[in-house]
Amino acid sequence: MKASILTFSQTGNTLKIGNCIEAGLRENGFEVDHTQFLKKEKFDPNGADLIGIGSPCFESRPAEIIPEFLKNRRFDFTGKKAFVFITSSSSPAKSLWRLSRMVADTGAHIIGGIQIIGVSTAPTMFGLTPNRPNQNDFEFAQVFGRAIAENIKNGTALPNPYLIDPNTGSLFFDKVGLIANYIKKKMLSPPRIVAENCDLCGTCIYECPVGNFSVEDKKIKVHKKCIVCWRCWHVCPNEAISTNITPGNGLIERLIWSERMERFWGELKPGQDRGQNLYKDVLTRKIKLKYDRKNPTAEFGFVD
Repeated sequence: MKASILTFSQTGNTLKIGNCIEAGLRENGFEVDHTQFLKKEKFDPNGADLIGIGSPCFESRPAEIIPEFLKNRRFDFTGKKAFVFITSSSSPAKSLWRLSRMVADTGAHIIGGIQIIGVSTAPTMFGLTPNRPNQNDFEFAQVFGRAIAENIKNGTALPNPYLIDPNTGSLFFDKVGLIANYIKKKMLSPPRIVAENCDLCGTCIYECPVGNFSVEDKKIKVHKKCIVCWRCWHVCPNEAISTNITPGNGLIERLIWSERMERFWGELKPGQDRGQNLYKDVLTRKIKLKYDRKNPTAEFGFVD
């Protein structure tokens, strides 16, 4: 049996969960082809018995570049079974269900999915839900992989925690997330290149999930495809990427997805820790990504 997994992961959270699901599938005899979204052209689901799609959440919604890619490539998964998985620091709302519908549009039969908490890496929300995903999350994902394999091979029913319920998740955050994502793209200017700091290393070109950068006339050119994921700003080794992010223009975001609001709408469970918001340290570059192109699961830390 063969599984083909495509994972969009900006800082490693979603990829770590995808790797655990992959391990669970392999334990039950599956051959797994796992592709990162940055290398999406290598995603080849032909011949796969099972499709898996993973994504982080942006403003309580799965990343829109996933359905766009599936649609543009005109994938037809009719007759194939599929599963989905997401990571989210703040309210995932109905992201798991929405991602399942996006994949179902390809003709696939969705058999289950999981959503996992991961530390926030957005500059204005940085540090929420620290130390997640943790070991319990990884084990949960691996068991999910084994359960999916049993379902495909033996028809074993999936346990309830792995079934996708369209009624789960806050409708408030689902609707507000759509509006907030639109407003953020309109209000925030695209990344700007600080020419005197840029040495044309190509990191922004390599890491941008939508190909928003290119080299023209020995200069980095910024196009108009930005999805406001902040990846380029985080990983540039020379601080040659500038944005207009300030504590002020993140205020509404921090109010909407505040601990009080999430507890009010039932998205933050009793005893669940949101952690400290470290956005000021991120904006002043006191915290940066410990970036290594060969290590997509890099961590963040304070700069000495």
